[in-house]
Amino acid sequence: MGGQDKLLQGRWALVTGATGGIGRAISLAFAEHGANLWISGRNEEKLKDTAEDAKALGAAEVIILKVDLAASKAVDELAAKVTDKIDILVNNAGLAVEAAAMKGDPDQWEEKMMQLDLLVPMRLTRRIAPAISKRQAGGHIINISSVAGIEALPGIGGYNAAKFGLTGWSKSIQQELKEHNVRVITIYPGYVASEMTADAPVSQDKMIRPEDIAQAALLPFRMSPYACPTDIVVRPAQKLSRGA
Repeated sequence: MGGQDKLLQGRWALVTGATGGIGRAISLAFAEHGANLWISGRNEEKLKDTAEDAKALGAAEVIILKVDLAASKAVDELAAKVTDKIDILVNNAGLAVEAAAMKGDPDQWEEKMMQLDLLVPMRLTRRIAPAISKRQAGGHIINISSVAGIEALPGIGGYNAAKFGLTGWSKSIQQELKEHNVRVITIYPGYVASEMTADAPVSQDKMIRPEDIAQAALLPFRMSPYACPTDIVVRPAQKLSRGA
């Protein structure tokens, strides 16, 4: 890919949950377009794999940050490490656990799912947005949500709650931060073939690929400074089949 075609040359991006799936795919797509990367996750070996592949694709610098975002202190420490050079924040790390009205563990909803899917993006944004706003060319915050953030479905009420919360947060900060030259984009994928959907009630053969979401994450950088795709919904092209 020629230098003139690189959309993110020299910019710094933090991608959370970069060990696999959507986070890894976004990291690699950004690397191919010349971005430098901070990548975070809990599995250091998988982060190293992502880093090696990102460098092979063209990232000049890739910094691994092994972190468990379940603790607020860890979120603050992560933010402190990146604020000196950050242009793009990708809030991707997330979790889905059983969370229906008649099933599931409310302690898990609070301690894990609500923390990772909602409170971590909120806290990271609060810590990092001021630094992004000071960048000469402004910056971007990309929140990876889910169609569960715009459509309520039975059996996943807790996940719906977390993702609907992220939708509300995203829409609010989009209004606030545009005055500071920071664009906020929320991506709402349907079922994506990854470890997270391995136990889903539908097979993965026709699911969206993580690379498709990575292309959606590149869309804001293909547009002029006068436009921002604030909400990007990506659905499977075909009806998903049940079972293996």
